[in-house]
Amino acid sequence: MRKLLLLFTFFCLTISGLAGQSVLVSDPLFIRSDYGYELIGRLRDRVLVFRDRYDNFVVQAFDAQMRLSWSKDLDDLDRRGMRVLGVVPGRNDFSVVYQIRRRGHTLLRVHKYDPGANLIDSMMIKDYGERIFNTPVLDLVHSDDRNCVVVYNTAERDQIEATCFLLDKMQVLWDTSSMVDDASDFFEDRQPETALSNAGAFFWITERNNRKGKLDRHELKILRFDGAGLHTNRTPLGAYLTVDSRFIFDNLNKRLSAAGLWTEKGRERSNGAFYLSIVPGLDSAQVLRYEPFDEKFISILRQKDVGEDNRGIADAQLRELLLRQDGGIIMVAERYHEIQRGAAAGRGFFRDGMRMIVDYYYDDVFVVALQPNGQAQWKTALHKKQYSQDDEGTFSSYFLMRNADKMRFFFNDEIKYENTCSEYVLSAIGEFDRNSLLNTLNQSLRLRFRDALQLNASECIVPSEYRGRLKLVLLRF
Repeated sequence: MRKLLLLFTFFCLTISGLAGQSVLVSDPLFIRSDYGYELIGRLRDRVLVFRDRYDNFVVQAFDAQMRLSWSKDLDDLDRRGMRVLGVVPGRNDFSVVYQIRRRGHTLLRVHKYDPGANLIDSMMIKDYGERIFNTPVLDLVHSDDRNCVVVYNTAERDQIEATCFLLDKMQVLWDTSSMVDDASDFFEDRQPETALSNAGAFFWITERNNRKGKLDRHELKILRFDGAGLHTNRTPLGAYLTVDSRFIFDNLNKRLSAAGLWTEKGRERSNGAFYLSIVPGLDSAQVLRYEPFDEKFISILRQKDVGEDNRGIADAQLRELLLRQDGGIIMVAERYHEIQRGAAAGRGFFRDGMRMIVDYYYDDVFVVALQPNGQAQWKTALHKKQYSQDDEGTFSSYFLMRNADKMRFFFNDEIKYENTCSEYVLSAIGEFDRNSLLNTLNQSLRLRFRDALQLNASECIVPSEYRGRLKLVLLRF
């Protein structure tokens, strides 16, 4: 059993384990009146946090012992009519990308700051003009190296409007506005997926005819935007219904990869995983393979002998994809569902001022390793059960910390104020150990693992929110 040593110094709690693990807890920040915050990460020797405090924006820094080092208002950012799209960290700087309304015009701008939160560069990326009846609704996606950013407008159904720029050079790479003949492509099934390469190729992926009666026309429509213009690709998906999917660009192998869950009947249960690999410029998928979940794996996950009752895995949602160097993918999924009910006898609606209650269930995680040909190499079930109520699942789910030879899954054992936290350490061949991570008894901590940030191969930052106070928990291994 792992022993923990508690040391209190300068309002900073240090928890050290005999196995080389240590935990540093920062000074508290009072965030009760904040609109939100974002972890920037470590720049030079400081861990930075960006805070949106309604009336101003602040960056605060913590030293190596997680003591508050300095705090600085970003006076160059005007709060009036502004919406932050993203705070993107670089190697030696960070950038704030935002939209702002001025005299009826929507402007897209970026400010770049050094590690001391001093403004070093800024530019107006685009003026969307005066659009009174169709104000731009902007979303941001960044590349794997966090240098290339695409901002796209989702306000118009029959048009895709996107701008790509490089943060290191503060340069617009391309800007496009393309009409779409069949607007129903984008709204017929699930919301579009996106992917972005380090070189600035932006992919907009929609799925069509994901229905039993139309499986002969079940396909993906992939639009690729880059400096050369717009390219369209249609990829047949075969005779199965898809439940969930994610897309990611493999910069090492120069291809668009995807994985997801499929079913034979209803979408409430998944019967297997699928893998898709596309080389940009080709007319069809290089690899498309559907892998069924075997009875043994489903029995382990459901913790009962399924036998002929192999009805698949209920309430499964794909959470993230990890690329392998050989071109394969590691797929991470989680069993999740929510129940909406009334505080009295009614369910699912308001009656006589009755308050609605939402129960959140975040249960088992399962991981599937898919080879470059789409064949499953191994499958692993990681058991957990998390229940919470009316909290948007803020303290549920998990955080995945990656390094070269293993993956660590951190999570709260239970969702309550005094709690134990655990980890699964998963090897490259699918074997795992479950360990006790830490105990929050009398520590005034509630860890938001799902919003953690990995700093390097051996460190990560986990935010903790407890009664209006934010603390940053630094885990070292």
